[in-house]
Amino acid sequence: MDGKQPAGAGLSAQLEASGTAGAKSTVRPSLPLSLVCALALWLACAGLLSVGMGFDAKRWLVVGACGAAAALACVVGLVRSRRRSLFAALTGVFLGAALVGCVLCAQQLQAGEWEGSRREVVIEALEDGSAGLFGTSATARATDAEGRSVKVSVRFSEDVGEVRYGDVMRAKVVFERPKETSKAYAWSSGCLLTAKVDKADRLEPAGLKGLVLAVRNAAIDQLEAVPNDGAPLVAALACGWRESLDDGLYQDFKACGLAHVVAVSGAHLSIVCALLGCLLKAVRVSRRISIAVQALFVAAYVILAGMPVSCLRAAAMTLAGLASFFVGRKAYALGALSWCIIVFLATDPWTALSVSFALSAASTLGIVVFSGLVGSWAETAAPWVPEALREAVALTLASNVATLPLSAAWFSQVSIIAPLANAVVAPLFAPLCGVCLVSVLVACAAPATASLVLGVACLLSELFSGVVSLLASVPYASVPASLSAGAGIAVAFALCVLLWLWWPRLTGAGAAVCAASFAVALAVVVAVRPLLVADEIRMLDVGQGDAFVIRSRGCAVLVDTGNQDAKLVSALARAGIAHLDGVFVTHGDDDHMGSLTALDGIVGIDRVFVAKDALDCGCDSCERLLRDASAVAGEDGVVGLSQGDSVQVGAFKLDVVWPQAFSDEGGNGDSLCVLAKTDTDGDGAGDWTTLMTGDAEAEQLSEMIEAGLVGRVDVYKVGHHGSKKALDDEAARVLSPSLVLVSAGANNRYGHPAAETLKRLEAVGAAVVRTDEQGDVSCVFRSDGLEVACQR
Repeated sequence: MDGKQPAGAGLSAQLEASGTAGAKSTVRPSLPLSLVCALALWLACAGLLSVGMGFDAKRWLVVGACGAAAALACVVGLVRSRRRSLFAALTGVFLGAALVGCVLCAQQLQAGEWEGSRREVVIEALEDGSAGLFGTSATARATDAEGRSVKVSVRFSEDVGEVRYGDVMRAKVVFERPKETSKAYAWSSGCLLTAKVDKADRLEPAGLKGLVLAVRNAAIDQLEAVPNDGAPLVAALACGWRESLDDGLYQDFKACGLAHVVAVSGAHLSIVCALLGCLLKAVRVSRRISIAVQALFVAAYVILAGMPVSCLRAAAMTLAGLASFFVGRKAYALGALSWCIIVFLATDPWTALSVSFALSAASTLGIVVFSGLVGSWAETAAPWVPEALREAVALTLASNVATLPLSAAWFSQVSIIAPLANAVVAPLFAPLCGVCLVSVLVACAAPATASLVLGVACLLSELFSGVVSLLASVPYASVPASLSAGAGIAVAFALCVLLWLWWPRLTGAGAAVCAASFAVALAVVVAVRPLLVADEIRMLDVGQGDAFVIRSRGCAVLVDTGNQDAKLVSALARAGIAHLDGVFVTHGDDDHMGSLTALDGIVGIDRVFVAKDALDCGCDSCERLLRDASAVAGEDGVVGLSQGDSVQVGAFKLDVVWPQAFSDEGGNGDSLCVLAKTDTDGDGAGDWTTLMTGDAEAEQLSEMIEAGLVGRVDVYKVGHHGSKKALDDEAARVLSPSLVLVSAGANNRYGHPAAETLKRLEAVGAAVVRTDEQGDVSCVFRSDGLEVACQR
């Protein structure tokens, strides 16, 4: 890094696409001091916000004051010292401390003033609402009568209706600090307060923004009225509206490493503009016209997305590269991007924790710095491929250099098929986005043509979705990955630094070695590693829900899934699970099967086991269960189990002991209960017994005991998360487990596990382990004992 070099010798996505420099360029770009400072500022802000959730206003004031003093000293060093890169990095770090400290000090003081107060405020939604079991959640800005405003995490009741970005309403609400269960989520969104809106008077947004939002809402309404499976994808691509998008399809996009395609953030803008430029270059469109078309594309997307801050940030970074090239100063593309990052963080330090900002910045930086290098690899590996196609593929792959580790951390999965998926969809992506944007704009301007123009866009989107779903269906298209956000950022940074320092040229032999190494590593992960795992039952921390892995001798099954997708996928990643021979779903409650479809495309599933009566029950929960089970395992892969049936999983024999027949319409009392007998030494006799009861409680447990189906057990998975009615004194005495597993969410509103239930179990000498306190719990069964290990 030489501070005397021009600010950004690399080519941005826009520069690459416009035709003056293609993928053949292999000159390593110099990194301007502004980029060093920007990245250090970003990391400092993100680091401080990640560890400072418990800081009060005074501590933040100290951080800010110390950071400001140190930053001033580093600026002096930057001017006078020859080690300018070092002082640029230090300036960024301490400037980040100063910004975060001062902003958080002010926000904590304001939150303290608003906390506990009931106020009539005007609430403006800062994002599209996310519908859940208890209403719709969204980040919003609340402004009181005196014009003071605060960012707040809001839960809207069903009476309020659908909440879209930019919706404005007046309501009387009470402001509170976030509860422990939602504190981390609110903090990551930059919210120090929460509020609940039960009733509200809707207001019309005013000015230019109101007009833009009206266009967006009209476009979304038109698309939702189109009876075509491709319409939700058109809405996602053109308007950033993802609420109508099928969860299974979105999972396919994530499995293929294409989540940015349907991102509300506009994180894909730089990629689309780059690909669009490649297409224009291929048809010999002039540089100025190409840039104008790309700028119009960005403007159209910003308007149809409603001008959210995340989209404006992405647009600014994209346009910075375009503008720098338009004026003939293409060497300043990196510098322009760096200053965009600095300005965004200086305006709002919370931007450092934004996933959309990270994906936008990382993808653009990847294209700017590495598109030439990756393009040279593409030319070496496939010289017979047309140059325009090679450039398109190189651009998408370069954008993934930094985003793949970040995606692995945020989505808890690594897309193995991402390189192939990017190569396949790269030529299709930009034209599809262009068609979607034009079609939606035409439909809004001339509603009479809506059915025709939107029909064409929907048809193309449906075909595109089919390609993505086909790629996602490839075995091991993606695998779970356990990576914290900090680790993801560190890996992305290290990978970029390594590539920049090494700047390797690819040869035929090198390509063969890389491919062979990748194949061996994949084989170890998916084929060899499972064979080395001991006989284990692992309780996964998925919040307020159940999820247990039973694995032995290369086989693995999952018992229930919980309903928090990210937590389940992350927990499976921690366990190293890439394939499941089966999933047992005890019953149709959401906290036991809600995340079943989230596994599609991430973990291969051969079969789904349910209670036999669930196949013909007909209740809503059982119908949903069967629908989701068929989606992940196919109709032939859904198996009904009856009392007396057994399933062998390595050393574990899983005997179904309940229900004899449905008596609770598929509810808690009809939970599929299994008695797992473990033959660790292979002599044919069960050495350990584990009872897993779903949400079955004392009444059902007593019937099992009276029928002689269960007796003393070594391990007991307590029913219904340890509720008051989980078991009675007699059942506790008969079972007399040595170890009790309790799966419950931290500080859950149900009070699980109940104190009286824990007391009964402890009275018979049982040791109790809980996900809300210990996280994941591993129980390894050996001939000479039971080994228990906890995550924390």
